[in-house]
Amino acid sequence: MTLIRQKRRAGQGGPDQTGGGGHFLRVSLHAKQSLAFVSPATELLYGGAAGGGKSHLLRVSAIRWCLEVPGIQCYLFRKSHPDLRANHLRGAGGLPALLATATGRGLVKWHDQAREFRFDNGAILKLAHLQHEGDLDKYQGADIHVLLMDELTHFSAHQYRFLRARVRLGGLQVPDRYAALLPRIECATNPGSIGHAWVKRSWIEPAPPFQIHTAPTDDGGMQRQYIPARLADNPTLAERDPGYLARLEGLSHPALVKAMRDGDWDIVAGQALEMWSGERHVIRPFAIPRHWLRFRSIDWGSSKPFSIGWWAVADGNDGPLNKDGIPHILAAGTLVRYREWYGWNGAPDQGLRITARQVASGLLERQQEGEKIVYTVADRAMFNRNDGPSVAEHFARAGVPLRPSDSARKAGFQEVRARLIGTDGAPGLVVFDTCRDGAIRTLPNLVLDRDDPEDVDTRTEDHTYDELRYACMSRPWVQRSPRRSSAGDRWQQAFAPRPSAHWRTH
Repeated sequence: MTLIRQKRRAGQGGPDQTGGGGHFLRVSLHAKQSLAFVSPATELLYGGAAGGGKSHLLRVSAIRWCLEVPGIQCYLFRKSHPDLRANHLRGAGGLPALLATATGRGLVKWHDQAREFRFDNGAILKLAHLQHEGDLDKYQGADIHVLLMDELTHFSAHQYRFLRARVRLGGLQVPDRYAALLPRIECATNPGSIGHAWVKRSWIEPAPPFQIHTAPTDDGGMQRQYIPARLADNPTLAERDPGYLARLEGLSHPALVKAMRDGDWDIVAGQALEMWSGERHVIRPFAIPRHWLRFRSIDWGSSKPFSIGWWAVADGNDGPLNKDGIPHILAAGTLVRYREWYGWNGAPDQGLRITARQVASGLLERQQEGEKIVYTVADRAMFNRNDGPSVAEHFARAGVPLRPSDSARKAGFQEVRARLIGTDGAPGLVVFDTCRDGAIRTLPNLVLDRDDPEDVDTRTEDHTYDELRYACMSRPWVQRSPRRSSAGDRWQQAFAPRPSAHWRTH
């Protein structure tokens, strides 16, 4: 049981806080919730698994700040207005129910048009959303003392950074006991959705769970902490709804079950390329045979990252030895991504902002002497003319002629998936472990488009995926039968029916 108290203002009558008076609100928190509730971190992420009590924690925390700090402004965000109402204004655990006693005593009033609770000590709890384009502009001049974001992975990194920049004290008078805790940000979420990659990069990867660390200056510089929550950490849900776990287990995809049940950030809920495996698709570099066909693929970007991949097409013979002395055996037509240049500045989904000619020159500088590139397939948008030469023309003038890609998104999605799956356990596409910024970092984090499950969500960092899609569409994948080497196999082949004609990929 947790007690939240409100200090009486001068002139209200009755004993003051120090004398034991004031209004007390009794709420229940479980052990993990309580740990987050009293955390000294100023940029907190709570959650992981579904059913961990995330939304309840945010509501209770918001009420605490409003009752204990006069004049404070708390903003509680959900992505959409319907979700905001459904999750925080309804039911026995909603804000109206939690504040019923305080409302009955005239300590707080709900203003529906403004979508905010106004406390008699001047504190405000505003319920906000970013459902529509332009909603972010509403908060341009806001002073947000406490920012609470429910289902953080539903928001983009840009949206979060914009709101975080509005988190400031202004003229708020903060009690001494809270001086080190305000202003602050408290977030809750499950893995998956469009923000999975940047949330994982910001909270999950830098430090072990529970450890508080200082975020980089260019990423807010706050005291950041991740507190994982599992379904088992919320015994109230198990008691009131014992069938909830069984319904989670009944989800259609094992990866989704693992993400929702265990809060596994290495498994993306709604993952677009769920067959991607570092063990299968990432290999150590080896010397590419000179006779293997080589080509490039490009997805253009300036403010957003550009992505360039160098590819070789395996000829079906055993490849050279890798660093472990093991030969690379790659099926004929397998695409090998042996080099990449990902044009980003290290911040989420932000490009280098350099010109087309600078990119073309940098591309040629990365090319090795004697390296023969047969063709370069590129984003069709690079051929568009907007009041001057196209990006493709700038590349051509710099000595890098391009050919337009096949831009069919759904066909390309299936082509990429088919190559990752491969044949007889062998993938039709592999990447060198040096291709970390683009392929290895971004491909596992792609999620499906909610409105079109046959395509990736274009709001994610999909630049390397698009570039890889162009490469795959330029070399249609053909599943070939394994080679036969023994006399018995050759005897059987002599009487086997002839395979039908198919596209060649090399």
